[in-house]
Amino acid sequence: MVSNTNDKKKLGKGTKSVHSGTSPSENSLNTPVYQTSTFYLDDKGYKMWMAGEPRAPVYSGRYYNPTNRAVERKIADLEGAEDALVFSSGMAAICTTLINFLGQGDRIVTTRNLYGGTVGVLDQDFVRFGIDVHYVDVRDLDAVENALKEKETKILYCETVTNPLLEISDLPALAALAKKYGAVSIVDSTFATPISCNPIEHGFDLVIHSLTKMLNGHSDILGGTVAGKTKTINKIWEKLRNFGGSMDPHQASLVERGMKTLQIRYERSTETAAKLANWLEAHPKIKKVIYPGLKSHDDFELSKKILSDSGNMVSFVVNGGDDEGRKMLNNMSVASQAISLGGVESLISMPYATTHASWTQEARIAAGIDLGFIRFSTGLEDFEDLKNDFDQALSSL
Repeated sequence: MVSNTNDKKKLGKGTKSVHSGTSPSENSLNTPVYQTSTFYLDDKGYKMWMAGEPRAPVYSGRYYNPTNRAVERKIADLEGAEDALVFSSGMAAICTTLINFLGQGDRIVTTRNLYGGTVGVLDQDFVRFGIDVHYVDVRDLDAVENALKEKETKILYCETVTNPLLEISDLPALAALAKKYGAVSIVDSTFATPISCNPIEHGFDLVIHSLTKMLNGHSDILGGTVAGKTKTINKIWEKLRNFGGSMDPHQASLVERGMKTLQIRYERSTETAAKLANWLEAHPKIKKVIYPGLKSHDDFELSKKILSDSGNMVSFVVNGGDDEGRKMLNNMSVASQAISLGGVESLISMPYATTHASWTQEARIAAGIDLGFIRFSTGLEDFEDLKNDFDQALSSL
């Protein structure tokens, strides 16, 4: 196990995925699952508790758990962050982080091109709390600057690779604008993963991930995380403690196990995704393919600046609209029709019936989610098997 901090900084991401944060006990190779709700109140824990210090080792989950802490250290190392927190779900990570900075009358500048659940909580709950949610196209940097300049803004929020349109955010430019106008820059980088992009290196203050997806990678837990500077993470920890969206240690142990193979899973699925995107783009029953690695992608050049690769997510539009798209999904046999992404198995879905089901058809189309729009998360199956699965499903249309 690598313990020297300077040595850790020199390690590759594959090595960090395996070794960072791992906290063995006695002769155990792996971090034990500390399945306990409370801890012995020793002098150290008592003093931290009484002083109100973060992560006093006295009460599990909401305060401190060694299994959770192992995952937090691994994530922080992979993101190049000082520290990290884990939560019971991705939405718990998003909401707790945003609430740390926002109160009645405060403004957040963001885009509607986000995960549908994020837009939902902003529109349904944050607005109800008196928070000014201001939407712009974050790819229009002039519009972003005008929004930041128009009114004091607490947060600039976006996604590295957007869900489900796979647009790329210009992180350095957005981070510079946020800094210029005194806003905290926060990005959800779930689709990119720390293997492909480290937003903190591009100037962002905080980076969020849904651990449910690629980082865990086995479709068997929910989880979320935020990483950034220790001082900020400690403030967010106070909200985690208060709102209680804490991760269970068994969840954390599965995340740590999953993250040990993160790099190899991500690289394999990305390689397959690139092959599929090129094959689909040439298929006569496909209207459009959206993949950052294709020259036809609007952000092709920007993606090379922001990402180290093109990712394992492929979106495309089938001819014939939603009915034909649903027919195709029902005929898939290798890829599984399910909500979520980033697992070892390939998952396929249509946003109109899943992540964006609450949106009107007009709103979806205006956002770029055309009729017949399909989102595909590439797993670890053989390329030829996936290609043949797509071929037979498309032949039914």
